[in-house]
Amino acid sequence: MSIDTTSSSLKEQQILRSRVATLEKEKEFIKKLYADIPTMLLAVTKGAPLSALLNRFKDKLQAQLPNTYCLFLVCDKDCTQWRLQYIDDINDELLNSNGQLVTLPQALVTFAATSSCLKRHDADIQNSTGWDLWRTFLDTHSFSDVSMVSVPDGRGFIYLMLSFQKKETSLDESLMSFALDHYMAWVDAAFEREKADYLLLEDSHRDPETGLLRRYSFENSFNIVLKDSRRHFQRAALLSLRLLSNEKIESVELKVLADVMQDAVRDNDLMARYDERELVMGIRIRHLEDAEVVATKLLESIQKPEYATNRLIRSGLSIGISFYPEHSSLDSLHHAAFSAANSLKNVSGYRLEFHDAFYDSSSECYSL
Repeated sequence: MSIDTTSSSLKEQQILRSRVATLEKEKEFIKKLYADIPTMLLAVTKGAPLSALLNRFKDKLQAQLPNTYCLFLVCDKDCTQWRLQYIDDINDELLNSNGQLVTLPQALVTFAATSSCLKRHDADIQNSTGWDLWRTFLDTHSFSDVSMVSVPDGRGFIYLMLSFQKKETSLDESLMSFALDHYMAWVDAAFEREKADYLLLEDSHRDPETGLLRRYSFENSFNIVLKDSRRHFQRAALLSLRLLSNEKIESVELKVLADVMQDAVRDNDLMARYDERELVMGIRIRHLEDAEVVATKLLESIQKPEYATNRLIRSGLSIGISFYPEHSSLDSLHHAAFSAANSLKNVSGYRLEFHDAFYDSSSECYSL
């Protein structure tokens, strides 16, 4: 056998070994990706709250992509209202003092607005004009590439996941695409389950754990309140109550909180379990301070000694308040109240949203 033939044979063996090693890595990646499908499928089938499912999918994706940084965003269909789903020490750099996203790269906005393109990969983003507005963020963490996926929820909002990578630890693009497809399929399944719950209204209009209205029943009822308020030139307020406890929610403790909420308002006011860790109150008011009185009463009530052993209540509530007619629709009211609650950054208390600004009391609103 000639030297050239031997050399060629060795090269072929090296190529083959390299290919086998690559296939082994791909096999392990795919095996890990599909390992917990039965558990996730069961969670969807049982009708777990949307936020619980999204949290599960987020944790799954982050575990699957340990060398990337995943950023989760939500925007409306017009791409005018944006928020972070989860805030951490890294993405906190993108927020202002009120916890709002202040700048958005044009490349991200364009991607979200393009409904025909649900996945996209951008390379060399540190030098891309489309990502200029996040240049400091990208440079600080040495992010060179981003893979994006968007999933519309069918109700006017778009859920986006951005996976940022560093050049030295970047994943093969085909495997990243595979992971994004997997994530998109599960989020789609969660939205389909939500849609089914909405169409069937399950077995009643009330949440069995709290006795409060379900989300869709609340939306139907409060939209009637808004129409009535519009007809009679009256005010209304929406309060978003964010549970600050990070522990597993116990039904007994949650029911106690629901009872406290009911004591803080009138019989004809509306309350609902809006999501796994969010409760809402819809009330008719005459003046802005009326909603502030309700929030104060609720926060004072949960400080009573009788609730000292209730871990959920003891952790506190962040309450955001928004007003009609300053916001003319339930969606905009909820977005404003939710943002106001988030602006407290995990501190118990309340904050008011009024004309796109946040205030600690209604007297500050009247001083405009």
